[in-house]
Amino acid sequence: MEQKAIIKRTATRIGITVLGLLLLKLLFAVSDDFAHFYFHRFYIWISAVFRRVTGIVPFSVGDLIYTAWVVTAVIFLLKLCYKMIRARWQEAGLHLLRGLAFVLSVYLAFLVLWGYNYRRHSPAKELGLQVKPYTTAQLYRLADTLVQQVNGYKAALGDTLGVTPPDRDSAQIFRRAIQAYRKAETQWPSLHYEYPSIKPALFGRWLNYMGVTGYLNPFTNEAQVNTTTPFFMRPFTTCHEIAHQLGYAPEETANFIGYLAASQAQDVRFRYAAHFEMFLYSTGQLSRRDTALARQVWERAVPGVKADYRVLTDFYKAYRGPLDDYSQLIYDQYLKANKQEKGIYSYSEVVGWLIAYLRIQ
Repeated sequence: MEQKAIIKRTATRIGITVLGLLLLKLLFAVSDDFAHFYFHRFYIWISAVFRRVTGIVPFSVGDLIYTAWVVTAVIFLLKLCYKMIRARWQEAGLHLLRGLAFVLSVYLAFLVLWGYNYRRHSPAKELGLQVKPYTTAQLYRLADTLVQQVNGYKAALGDTLGVTPPDRDSAQIFRRAIQAYRKAETQWPSLHYEYPSIKPALFGRWLNYMGVTGYLNPFTNEAQVNTTTPFFMRPFTTCHEIAHQLGYAPEETANFIGYLAASQAQDVRFRYAAHFEMFLYSTGQLSRRDTALARQVWERAVPGVKADYRVLTDFYKAYRGPLDDYSQLIYDQYLKANKQEKGIYSYSEVVGWLIAYLRIQ
């Protein structure tokens, strides 16, 4: 009797969770007022609350939660295998039912706390941009503009021949990223950022095997930055993750918002990082259309920019392997499931935003 009662309670919990998911999906589909309330009131409030709490803690709360979940998942699978080996099928079924209830609850929490931001309307209008399909000629002019800018910032750093001098103080990078957003806010009020919660990822070296430079923890609203990556990439990564905290979920949008903030920073390292990253995206997209044109642009890069690119490629060569391929595939499917049709290539779509912003004709 007791086991039947447990099954009934678990099934009821699953039913309520599924009903909640369907109800929220319906509300977002039929009510613009509800969507506006979520994006511009509820999310702003709940994300600020989480950042205010987690910002007090010097380490990543989210990474500890993930660690606990991984340990729990291993124990769950071991218990399931034991029950199946002993042919205790009813207990195994109940075990699976509990697991399903937990997964559905986590999924609902993900959507409510952050995931619904994938449904948010593009901020192009509020930024005064008209993002349109672009031609190869526009893409070439964008890449040419960016190579000139990145060369200029490299010169401002005082080293056009070698690798960018290191700045390994992560806390200082985080502070300067916050300052960059405060400056950007004066021009774009929607970039208002308060209650910072930016943390070094606890498992940075493991993230390198998956090519992850940073991520937002949707359950704690902490911006996680992989501080083991090449130092000249970290300023932009930090600004990108803050954009996610502000509710800009699509990767190309977070890239553009991160670029806006970093390019406004007083620290030349931030401006260099932003333009270096955008230069890589633009030449990458250009090479898919016209390899010769992309090569021409790269030839105009100063030796120091090329040296930084070699550092970046050599860094990831050491971590390349099957895990990288599998993680890229999984993340690609995750993005597609969240309305980003181009999956992992969504990051590169920032070039369309840049063409509109820089008025490349």
